[in-house]
Amino acid sequence: MRILLINYEYPPVGAGAATATRAIAQALLASGHAPTVLTTSFGDLRGTAEEDGLRIIRVASRRALRASATLSEMASFMMRAAGEVRSVVRSGRIEGIIAFFSFPSGPAAWWAHRDSGVPYVVSLRGGDVPGAEPGLGLVHGILKPFRRAILRSARSVVANSPGLKAMSERADPVPVQMIPNGVDTRFFFPPGGERAGDPVPRLLFVGRFQAQKNLPWLLDQLAALRRSSNLRFTLDLVGDGPQRPILARQVESLRLADIVRFHGWIDRSELRAHYQGADLVINPSTYEGMPNVVLEAMACGRPVLASRVQGNDTAVVDRVTGWLFPLGDAAGFGDAIRTLLSRPDLTLPLGVAARLRAEREYSWARSAQSYLELLAAAPPSSTLA
Repeated sequence: MRILLINYEYPPVGAGAATATRAIAQALLASGHAPTVLTTSFGDLRGTAEEDGLRIIRVASRRALRASATLSEMASFMMRAAGEVRSVVRSGRIEGIIAFFSFPSGPAAWWAHRDSGVPYVVSLRGGDVPGAEPGLGLVHGILKPFRRAILRSARSVVANSPGLKAMSERADPVPVQMIPNGVDTRFFFPPGGERAGDPVPRLLFVGRFQAQKNLPWLLDQLAALRRSSNLRFTLDLVGDGPQRPILARQVESLRLADIVRFHGWIDRSELRAHYQGADLVINPSTYEGMPNVVLEAMACGRPVLASRVQGNDTAVVDRVTGWLFPLGDAAGFGDAIRTLLSRPDLTLPLGVAARLRAEREYSWARSAQSYLELLAAAPPSSTLA
């Protein structure tokens, strides 16, 4: 089947949804299908090229930063992709489309469907769902009639966690299917033997430095922990984003510069090494879809300490593969991290169970096959009003 995947972010641009797009495209390719990716240009990455056996089409847009996009940059991609998609569908004889995010990718899929009848699936990712990200209420209100038109015309609408599915169905009267993210357990795997080097426990955060990830709160809690205990630890921050300058200043003001290390965006092999070298991976987000970082950490046999929010509470089985703490609960977070840092007899079995769950429950091949089945299914007999 000839499949077009549309996403305004694609590696090396973007984060979780970009990783998911590439992984699903590669899984489709491995199973004998012909995927094409329509995404944004960035720096010298522009035009059409073959990357890892995949046909990647990067349309011109105003994207300035690798880690994040403004609303105007998203709108720029939306207009460019909508202008290009019909010729891409015709020349590539596309038979189905997966649009990651209802906006800004959905309009291109809708336009192609109107032009040629090709079916499409919308994959909701979090920020495109009303209520998921604070501060976007006005934008979602303006887009509401357009968003609903896109969702209703789709062959299916997909969320990657039960919480995101429920949130979308509360906002829009359109049923949502659930397809979880996957993880490449052949690439992300536990380290062999004991971790060499510094015996001081290593904490790890991986992701985009933006408000959703709750990093200023995390730094405050770690500073308080350091003042109130004799526990030793370091924190590696892997990623980048609009809060980077704020976080750097906060690290200095909290006198954490000797234990906090910024690494920026790194390649997959180096990222795997960070997971394998960590004692505990932390994800304090205010919301998630289905966090790739948590799944990658689990595949590497690392326990995860995460906020009890949608997405995290789907991936992490509390006290089995990791620990969950109530969002914003400083005392609960402090108790959890004190226990986990001082009790390797707890963290080791958590990591083993996390790896087993990643192998058993999360597969990109399974996710890709689920999208194919939705595209191949008969269209609904009626459209919701």
